[in-house]
Amino acid sequence: MKELSERSLTVLNDIVEIYTETGLPVGSKALCEKSTLSLSPASLRNVMSDLEKNGYLASPHTSAGRAPTEEGFRYYAKSLVAVEEDFLSDEIRKEIEKRIQENKPLKEKIDSLSSFISDMTSCTGVVTAPRFDMETLDQLEFLRLSDDRVLAVLVTKSGEVENRVINVPNHISIEKLNESAKHLKDVVAGKTLSDARVLMMQELMEKKHEVDNMMKEMIEVADDWSENTATDTALVVAGTQNLFQYPEIVRDQLKGLFKVFEEKRLLMALMNEVQKGEGVQIFVGADCKLEEASNFSVVSTSYGNNDKTIVGTLGVVGPMRMNYKKAVQLIDYTGKVLSRALESKDLEVAPDLQEGNV
Repeated sequence: MKELSERSLTVLNDIVEIYTETGLPVGSKALCEKSTLSLSPASLRNVMSDLEKNGYLASPHTSAGRAPTEEGFRYYAKSLVAVEEDFLSDEIRKEIEKRIQENKPLKEKIDSLSSFISDMTSCTGVVTAPRFDMETLDQLEFLRLSDDRVLAVLVTKSGEVENRVINVPNHISIEKLNESAKHLKDVVAGKTLSDARVLMMQELMEKKHEVDNMMKEMIEVADDWSENTATDTALVVAGTQNLFQYPEIVRDQLKGLFKVFEEKRLLMALMNEVQKGEGVQIFVGADCKLEEASNFSVVSTSYGNNDKTIVGTLGVVGPMRMNYKKAVQLIDYTGKVLSRALESKDLEVAPDLQEGNV
């Protein structure tokens, strides 16, 4: 797409913001009344015509006005990321900070944040709890609870602790248990959870005849344990009902998107893409890489501690005519506050989000 001049970009921005508010095609007269440029309706029509030729605007058959295309929304939205002007009120900032600092379980904080983001943007809020699969393992211990039950204790370098009770054959001696546990600890020592998971799977594949059943069960449990950091228990979606207020969203589009919300692993895959980038990221239409979301937009960011060993994501999903300006500022600020809370240990990576903990 052609790079826009400052005047063309201003006209595009004005049209997008008017269309975002009304949902109706924008004519030159309405644009002249609200435009930040001192141009005549005739001059504005010329600029609008150029924008249409370049694929940023379209003229619906039933209207003399013009509406932004997917590319028009994309150009507008991406230009906002570089803008440092702050639109958030002190009231909104304080509310975000209050919800993060409340003395509540992490799951409740995530629920609260997702609902607040949804309410503020009139879109669907999505927040994933901080995952620590990039954390480095420090200790892995196994404690015998009874003849057929063992408590596995995993401790990361940052001091996070996870517990899991696993069943073992009651004929396994304590010596055999310690031997298997030592081998497993040697395999994963100093590795990140994600790397340890790969190594443990290799153990299963390469040493099928050497590793006894007890060892296999330990590896499988540990693998499942790591995998649980990415399950749907770590993702909260709020405000799906907000999407019904946009008449341009047809039923079939909503049906497909709600399938993504329901099968949360699909949404997690999209949100995990966010962790590969920096700052606020905007996916407009086809950028979403999910067919079911190709008629929508996502504004998102990742948050985490300074060395990125603990990371989560948050964002909003909405129509292409969402209020990007508000969404970008809200998501950016919330992500920064969450990151500060993680770094200062005010926000825990709580075991209440992991399935099967004791």
